[in-house]
Amino acid sequence: MAEYDYLLIGAGPAVAAASGAIRSKDSVGNIGILGAEPEAPYQRPPLSKGLWLGKDKEADLALRSAEDWAALNVDLLLGDPVIRLDPQQRLVETISGKMHTYQKALLAMGGRARQFDLPKELQERVFTLRSLEDYRRLHTRATAGGEVAVIGGGFLGAELAAALSQQANLQVFYAVSGAGPLASLLPDVLQEKINARYRAAGVRLETRKKLSRLRANDTRLILDFEEGHMASCDFLVYAIGMEANIGLAERAGLKLANGGVAVDAQLCSSDSHIWVAGDLATYPDPVWGTPIRLEHWDNAEVTGHAAGLAMVGAASAFAHQSLFYSDLYEFGFEAIGNCQNQMECRTALSPDGAQAVVYYCENHQVHGVLLWNVWGKVDSARQLIAARTDPGSDAWANALREW
Repeated sequence: MAEYDYLLIGAGPAVAAASGAIRSKDSVGNIGILGAEPEAPYQRPPLSKGLWLGKDKEADLALRSAEDWAALNVDLLLGDPVIRLDPQQRLVETISGKMHTYQKALLAMGGRARQFDLPKELQERVFTLRSLEDYRRLHTRATAGGEVAVIGGGFLGAELAAALSQQANLQVFYAVSGAGPLASLLPDVLQEKINARYRAAGVRLETRKKLSRLRANDTRLILDFEEGHMASCDFLVYAIGMEANIGLAERAGLKLANGGVAVDAQLCSSDSHIWVAGDLATYPDPVWGTPIRLEHWDNAEVTGHAAGLAMVGAASAFAHQSLFYSDLYEFGFEAIGNCQNQMECRTALSPDGAQAVVYYCENHQVHGVLLWNVWGKVDSARQLIAARTDPGSDAWANALREW
């Protein structure tokens, strides 16, 4: 049985950041990383963007080289998922039957792709995208060409539909349940712009369509939608987001909240020896104090770093407002805070329509900011939200735009 001062469960950006933070303050404590995937921590955003467009290469995805991991003196125990956590004994068990004990543990197992209930005979033609292995499988099929259907209007579906539409010999049918890609985020003026861009790229974009059934004939998949619409394709990507891997924490009796594990401002769970970071952590919003849980890369890295410092007793209250971003064709954006288009949205659009700043307002205060093709303004956006700016003032209209 291996014994660790710090046992980090998961193998994503949160764990990579936490291990570095711990080692920066504790040069002698032993650190173990238990990961379900066989790969050491790697970048996930390129799986739906840069790898398809030639901007990234698989060889460059690793968050640290083997030499860097060795220099940190970390045990990488990969390809062996944890199936049991016993907080009383401070012990974990992996699927291979190995036992590990800890003084302090971090839970950062991320999430898994949501699945569509499928008969076995259809599974080879239906894809999800969460891991590097998922990307390799989908890339092999996409390279063969044909018609692909992408289902899902969130970040993953939007990015994949855009990336796949730029592949040779591939036609894209894209169905979303809302008014377009990223419909819960974008105000009408940007929604119209992005919908038009997909269609200009040759994407067959169908809005307000919710998949109800998937079947097949001899050669094609048949998609039945709740609205009575029907379509067909050669293969399908089901991109309806992820589900946080809370099962381990739930079975261990940790307090849950908002689809994740409840933590305090130091990212410590209801067990004083267990911290949580990344997609799993439900923590107090640094500005508003309400519980939030975020499924974005920046949040995983920053909460991982903060949790690592907390585990060695070197952290203050978590105060970072995490950003999220996307790139769709020539459009790119960064956003901060609570950005939902059912809020009061105030949009400052450049005269040529190429840039925009969207302010998401509630109770006479700016709660979120989206910067559309506007760069270098994230810190200013954070300050605007932290100051609880009144959108009735001139500040919201002039603080961030470049025109």
